[in-house]
Amino acid sequence: MRGSKLLYLATGVMTVHQCFAYMVSLVVPVLAPVIAEELDVGPELIGAYSAVLYLSSMVSVTICGSLIQRFGPLRLSQAVLVLMAAGLAITIPGTLALFAVAAVLVATGPGCSTPAGSQILARYCPPRLAPLVFSIKQTGVPIGGLLAGLLLPYLVTLVGWRGAFLATAAVILAFAVILQPLRAEFDNARQPGRRVSPADAKATLKAVITDPGLREIAFAASTFVGLQVCFHSFFVTYLVKGLGWPLATAGYAFAASQGITLFTRVLWGWIAGRFLAPRTVLAGLGVAMALASVATGLYTPEWSLLGLTAVAVFFNATAVSWHGVIFAEIARLTPAAEVGTMTGGVLFFVFVAMTVYPAVFGAILGVTDSYAYGFFLGAVPALIAGLLFLRRDRTGGIRVA
Repeated sequence: MRGSKLLYLATGVMTVHQCFAYMVSLVVPVLAPVIAEELDVGPELIGAYSAVLYLSSMVSVTICGSLIQRFGPLRLSQAVLVLMAAGLAITIPGTLALFAVAAVLVATGPGCSTPAGSQILARYCPPRLAPLVFSIKQTGVPIGGLLAGLLLPYLVTLVGWRGAFLATAAVILAFAVILQPLRAEFDNARQPGRRVSPADAKATLKAVITDPGLREIAFAASTFVGLQVCFHSFFVTYLVKGLGWPLATAGYAFAASQGITLFTRVLWGWIAGRFLAPRTVLAGLGVAMALASVATGLYTPEWSLLGLTAVAVFFNATAVSWHGVIFAEIARLTPAAEVGTMTGGVLFFVFVAMTVYPAVFGAILGVTDSYAYGFFLGAVPALIAGLLFLRRDRTGGIRVA
């Protein structure tokens, strides 16, 4: 099996893997109200769990490149599924300390799924199709979020939160087994003698920082994801607490804005692979999401629901839809054997931004009692990143074959 069939297979498999990785990362946050009630803990459980998960993901992305090279991207993908399943299963006794351990294990999904998937796709994807193919793979994230929101509450009503955890673990373990026949093909370039060392993390980060193209990509991805996580963290509260909208109405606007990303993630990848240079698309997205963030900060109680939702949709169509184009650019600028490693290096800075941006936004909110200033400030780095992409396209790096 060669050519397009392998590309279709790789794209499908890694899209599903991305879906499961994101879905599992949401299991505790989605079911936190039920868990907190039974264990008699406060909502801070979500914040503590998410903090440990993000910090652990920052570590895993810096070492996954060496693991990919030694064991192969598919084997690492299987190992991630097993570790995530173990993370869900270990919480069953209901001890809070075990939730911290679970966060560390589950973090391997968000941390390693994208680098492993990029390594596999880069091998089979022609350069002209890379933005589209990588974008299709990234639709696994909103699909995973949709499944988490729809299926997990339903499972809780049937078998309780422990049953929901175990059912999810069983599904992803089954998928790990299903992947085994593909290993001979997808992992045939692995280097069994490759040494894995903590020094690899330092080398990966240094490579990203010292390469002008990757450094620019890391800055852009960090500023873009910063706006994304601020929207996800504060939008509903902004509408309810800041503008006085009913929770149901705010939830409607949030849901409507999320749905668009299934379409726009693929749309920008298609445009970047067929009509415009990827850097041009990223430039447009950076400028557009900055404008969307400013417009969000300009909300007032007098805005109509239609106008408010339209801005939210525009925000998500830009600030939550860039991922595939960015990851394709990393592949373009990186030697084929290093795609997974450099993707992990860029993701380190992405996870840093995911940790820092909400904290800064919250601090600004606490000092000014205004959501607007947070959205205004977050727009500035994204605008700068977009303008940087308007410069002449770089020709450095090795294009993906």
